[in-house]
Amino acid sequence: MNTLLRTACLFSLLAAAPLSIAEENNYDPLTVVPATSIKTLDFVIKDQDRDRDIPIRVYLPNSDKASPVVLFSHGLGGSKNNNPYLGNHWAQRGYVAVFMQHKGSDESVWKDEKLRNRMKAMRQAASLKNSKLRFEDVPVVIDALEDWNENTDHPLHAKLDLK
Repeated sequence: MNTLLRTACLFSLLAAAPLSIAEENNYDPLTVVPATSIKTLDFVIKDQDRDRDIPIRVYLPNSDKASPVVLFSHGLGGSKNNNPYLGNHWAQRGYVAVFMQHKGSDESVWKDEKLRNRMKAMRQAASLKNSKLRFEDVPVVIDALEDWNENTDHPLHAKLDLK
């Protein structure tokens, strides 16, 4: 299956997954664990095929059992550090929240630019090429999560319910 079709299928599945998981586990959005029990872990996934690094931030609930996973992709000019309130919100409700950072359309596009050049840099980064790179990051992240979940030496070992 080609990469774009695979990614489109993954997005469809990811959109529907929280609903079925919520029904199975009688998900109650008002039930939360203390924010102090949430771990925040940073990793870099190395995509050897594309010679590309994908930084991620993981918000991990304090749980003895594997937790369902939510993937978050920042908007143009963002980073894995954006929207921590969402990562904490999901983790407090029993989800592992994985925030991806997409090189080429992340904060590095504008941060070192002079103020007057920032919008031009952002427009240039909003390209079809960067969109394709972002879409291709998703299955690489999912594959890494699967590997780490099986690896007994990794901090995410057996923490992820990838169903």
